[in-house]
Amino acid sequence: MRQLFSHADFDQLADLWNRVCPPKYGTDASLLRDNTVESPLFDWGASFIETEGERPTGFVTVKRSANPSLFRGPDPDGAHINAIVFERPEVGVDLLAAAKRVLRERGVYRLAFGQDSRHFFPGCPMDCHNLRDFLIIEGFDEGHEEVDLERDLRDYVPPAGSLDPLGGFEAVAEAFGTVRPIGERGNPAPMACIVHDADVPLLEEFLEREFPGRWRHDVIDKVHREGSSAGIVGLFEHGHCQGFALTQTWTDRHPIGGAVWRKDLGEHWGSLGPIGVSKGVRGRGLGNALLGAGLVSLKQRGARRTIIDWTTLVDFYGGHGFAVNRRYKTFALRLDRESPGPSGS
Repeated sequence: MRQLFSHADFDQLADLWNRVCPPKYGTDASLLRDNTVESPLFDWGASFIETEGERPTGFVTVKRSANPSLFRGPDPDGAHINAIVFERPEVGVDLLAAAKRVLRERGVYRLAFGQDSRHFFPGCPMDCHNLRDFLIIEGFDEGHEEVDLERDLRDYVPPAGSLDPLGGFEAVAEAFGTVRPIGERGNPAPMACIVHDADVPLLEEFLEREFPGRWRHDVIDKVHREGSSAGIVGLFEHGHCQGFALTQTWTDRHPIGGAVWRKDLGEHWGSLGPIGVSKGVRGRGLGNALLGAGLVSLKQRGARRTIIDWTTLVDFYGGHGFAVNRRYKTFALRLDRESPGPSGS
């Protein structure tokens, strides 16, 4: 029996997810709810649950494109499979067919796996072999690779000289424990520090100027949902924000990005990303210094196993001891090139 998500039992759905998916992609009911029905982009009409009796045997969750309702980005005529979980392949086929039928009727022409706002997956995990085979059989085109990287921060030491653009390790370590004027307006030297709530307008101005799409939305949305900016490390120079690194720990109520894998990361987990600096200060080593400062901040707050997600910059992060732990391939389906067939699949 197929049903909509209006009366979904997220404890049951999380249990199904964790029985079907490898442990490193485990989730929980609160996170599953947060990234589906509580997202403003959740597509109630194209998301379904398949049940036998009262027991779910599969579900598919779909999101609308974030453009133009949240941020400039993917084509508004596209959609995303946020997740598709099933015990048997025929259940997955039926769920996907039902979702595609609804989307075609609306004129949606492209369906991507993952990469949605408040996503779980930047692509199909390469070690979820059944899911990858399913997407290929269903006609999805395989694209490029993205990775998640991890390391334990208990023994983290920034690479020699990496923090010099910020005054060295002692200056960085001290900055996270000091009270300062907003944006450090009186200090002409660049410095990294935890962003105060009063700094958020400076941060937002920087993001609008340098990263006006998804990063701006995700970071500011995170601040509003958490009710605090305490997890953001800012790079300030001459009273202006010139860079940022979003960090998260086990104390966050609404994990995003790589932090969605908190179940696998374990107790006292950490997360870093996105991270970026303004075009005007690049070439001075400040990006690498900001990365080191963000990791120092996480270590000081007690973070251990820490993830940097959805990236191709293996060498850059590898210089700080991070190694690949998850690999993904992007997948997308052109709905306008498919024949619906007698079942509407």
